[in-house]
Amino acid sequence: MNDSRKDREQLRQLWAARIADYHAIGLTMAAWCARHQIRVDQLKDWLYRRQLHNPPPAAAGPRFLPLTVTEPSPTLTVRVGSVQIDLKPGFDPQLLKVVVRVLEETPCSP
Repeated sequence: MNDSRKDREQLRQLWAARIADYHAIGLTMAAWCARHQIRVDQLKDWLYRRQLHNPPPAAAGPRFLPLTVTEPSPTLTVRVGSVQIDLKPGFDPQLLKVVVRVLEETPCSP
């Protein structure tokens, strides 16, 4: 393998590890990038590249992840696939249920 190809593979592996860490930690893009001193546009670019080459399998239904509150906030962010929903105090729970159901039924395309 020539040096250029080896460098690209090392960079791909580095970003695969970064993306795994980003998904595992559950921070917002901005918070994760600030923590790791990486620009948000770089993370978005690598997430897009990964999705192009490794599309996620079709989900059987919603997948719930554990919630860890790290700092008090008047807004709760919920992610369903690539969609982000910001909930503020007083939100309508019934409307949220309807929106989540629609997102489950309608796959988002990049």
